[in-house]
Amino acid sequence: MMQAVYVLVADSGLCVLDRKYGTAEMDPNLISGFLTALIQFGEELSSGNRVHVIDFANFDICLSLRNNIMVAAAIDKTDDGNAAMALLADINNAFVNKYSDVLEGWDGNLEPFQDFTETIDEITERGKASEKKVMVPVLDGRVSPMLVRLGQMEQATYDVASMCEGNLTPRAIADQLGVKLKEVQKSLHKLEDMDMLKWVEIGGE
Repeated sequence: MMQAVYVLVADSGLCVLDRKYGTAEMDPNLISGFLTALIQFGEELSSGNRVHVIDFANFDICLSLRNNIMVAAAIDKTDDGNAAMALLADINNAFVNKYSDVLEGWDGNLEPFQDFTETIDEITERGKASEKKVMVPVLDGRVSPMLVRLGQMEQATYDVASMCEGNLTPRAIADQLGVKLKEVQKSLHKLEDMDMLKWVEIGGE
């Protein structure tokens, strides 16, 4: 799901509104500071209505920029990134259209924007609109590092096994470990052969 949605004024980096849905603890001020620095670094973000994705270890940050307004969201690795980006563009358009007059001579007062949370809830379906059903690997039991020491399991397979907690796809595991997807798939097959792995469906309704 979308863990949180943030609306920022791009040139100042001020977060004027944030809407939290998930359990992840993220400081809106830290997020806004990071994204502002990103904009200043990449001038290609400064025009048009563009959407970008930033890959982090446990989640992705998607963002849309239009007319000096940035809408960003932290989404789970299992979410549909394309769906999330489309939703952010819709939120951005709705925000700019609704508050263009306010923003033109804005004095820093955040109160006029507070009722926009209802629009965010509607567009994102309270953070669930970007969810999709995916199959993720879950370790059936625990894997002891002793297996590696005894030569009964390769370190690479152990590393993959430690990531199989039911919230990461094989591709997300590969991204976090910094290895190729086919190497993760190979380790998953080994865990299946050892009857140590099961697959569960998460996301969606």
